[in-house]
Amino acid sequence: MHEAVKQLSDMNNSMFKQANSVKENPADAAVWPLETDVINVRFYTDYNVCNYSCPYCIAGQNNKANIVEKWDGTNFDAIIENLTKLPFKINIRLGVGGEFFLNNKLVSGANKLSHAKNVHSVNLITNLIFSVVQYKKMLDHFDKKKLAIVASYHPTEVKNHDKRMESAKYMQDNFDFAVIMVAYPPSLELQAIKKELNDCGYTVFVQSFVGDYAGKKYPHAYTEYERKLLRSIFYSRHDYEFFVEAIKPGLCNSGYKSFYVDMTGEVIPCGMQIKYESMGNLARSPEIKLNRMPQMCRGKTCMCDTENMNTVVFAQHYNKSNKNQHVYAYRHAEQAISDPRLDEWNIEYKENV
Repeated sequence: MHEAVKQLSDMNNSMFKQANSVKENPADAAVWPLETDVINVRFYTDYNVCNYSCPYCIAGQNNKANIVEKWDGTNFDAIIENLTKLPFKINIRLGVGGEFFLNNKLVSGANKLSHAKNVHSVNLITNLIFSVVQYKKMLDHFDKKKLAIVASYHPTEVKNHDKRMESAKYMQDNFDFAVIMVAYPPSLELQAIKKELNDCGYTVFVQSFVGDYAGKKYPHAYTEYERKLLRSIFYSRHDYEFFVEAIKPGLCNSGYKSFYVDMTGEVIPCGMQIKYESMGNLARSPEIKLNRMPQMCRGKTCMCDTENMNTVVFAQHYNKSNKNQHVYAYRHAEQAISDPRLDEWNIEYKENV
């Protein structure tokens, strides 16, 4: 067996060896997480006020039944406080169903997290509605070294392209930054937009459209031609397999190296609307109980761009680059130069079972 292929095979077995070690020797898991470990957190805040109403919104803005007129932030401050008291380092994403920077309380909470000793990084998302001057004012007091920002790009909604590009440049120059676009069925010709953004130095990733369009259910309804097109513009093989081919998640690190918290403070392994046992409640206490090894996912698919990166198959093939939860690199790119079998698009990429 070629040495590079053997290395990949060995890595693909490492997770299982670790899990078996924990089963046979419980003391191996007595101290977890370690001081060097960073646990990924997804805190969904339920805030869904937005300045846009995109027909392809992955956060439900295209369904007015999902929109509430008044945000209930009752537990928000307590959850933020207890997040800063966790006895391990965290990389946290504050999720919204709308525009994050429209809510001053969310911004204040994120600012507090950025200054907490146990917080490695804070991930936020925006649709670049604000000017550079406005963003500077809102972000001025953050610990900018810890901040990562994703901008959602909306070609159907943006009226002032130059203003959005100015705000994007400010983000790129000051933070760990990336841009997301949605592969909406009637607007799949995204190559030119992606190239323009890439030429500006921006990391760009594309998500499939999830929902109904023209009587068809997506992403399953993408044609073979459309799938070929999407392969050419997707950020990674991982994104393509999970968002277009909708592969099973398989073995997952959620609950072990990551967790999800909602606005009641409830902590569970994953936020993909699957019933899980509680691991604690951060509205009441910073005491939570993490799993000691990967667990088999209970879902058939995983269409969340944060959650599906907790899968073991992702960890085996990719390395996170820095603070931004959406920026990562293929582990075996260097070996693939001399052995095409290890090319990202040639390897077998499927769930671990």
